This record gives sequence, structure tokens and C-alpha cells, in this order.
Amino acid sequence: MRRTPFAGLVLASALSVAAHAADAPMRPGLWSMHIQGETHVDPSLTVPVQRDMNICVKPGQKPETVVVPAEGKQCTSSHEILADGQTQWTFHCNMPDAKVTQTGTFATGPETFDSHWQINTVLPSGTTTATTMQVTGKRLGGDCGAVK
Repeated sequence: MRRTPFAGLVLASALSVAAHAADAPMRPGLWSMHIQGETHVDPSLTVPVQRDMNICVKPGQKPETVVVPAEGKQCTSSHEILADGQTQWTFHCNMPDAKVTQTGTFATGPETFDSHWQINTVLPSGTTTATTMQVTGKRLGGDCGAVK
């Protein structure tokens, strides 16, 4: 199976930090997140993306910090509040091993989370991948236990 650098960005984006959003606060505590999608490496190869993980949402943590890649020297971002109350984010990341554009929406509530993403990656060789991904979550309880 062929792996691409986008996988690290996808999984890192599920736990990273960013700026502002208007979505409802997520109650602090332990949350279960389910990531599901697929990556089209070329017309004849599609690789499933699936991962389940638990995260700890801290008191006062902004919803976007759960799924949005961290901004830095490699990435720029923009966001807007859509008519349906979701926040749409767009990221452009120029990394040494890939150029990545990630666009997605998410909506949060005190007990639930829903996010949809389209991620396009271009490698230095010119190879491109396109990934669609959905992240859903639910709060499991107030105690994070060993999950940081």
C-alpha cells in the first residue's frame, strides 16, 4: 500500500490548534472521534481512511482547535461563518514534501461534533491525491482519565 504525506496532516489536523469560530462550545471532558473517508491516489487506486480516537476537550477550548490544522510558517488559513451556522475553513500548506489544500466545514454542539473535509495534495513529483473525510464525535463524559 502506498502512503502519502497527507496522512500525517489529516491525523494531526484532528488534534491541532487554530483561531476563531462561532460554533457552539463543546462541553469539557472525554470525546470519542471517528474519522472516515477515502483517498484517491490515482484513478485505479482508492485507499480507505479510518481511525477512531479519544480526545480530551479542555474547559474553554474552542471547537475549531479539535479539527483545524495549526497555523504556522507552512500554512495559511481563512474561515467564514455559513448561513447554516457551520464554519468553513480553507488551508493552504506549503510543506517541503507536499503542497496541501484543505477545505472543510464543521458544526459543534455541547455533546456532538460533525466535520466534512476535502484535502488535495500535490507531491514534488507532481503526483496528486484527493481525500474526502468526515469526522464525527460525541462526548463520553466529564473525566478524561489518562487522555491528555
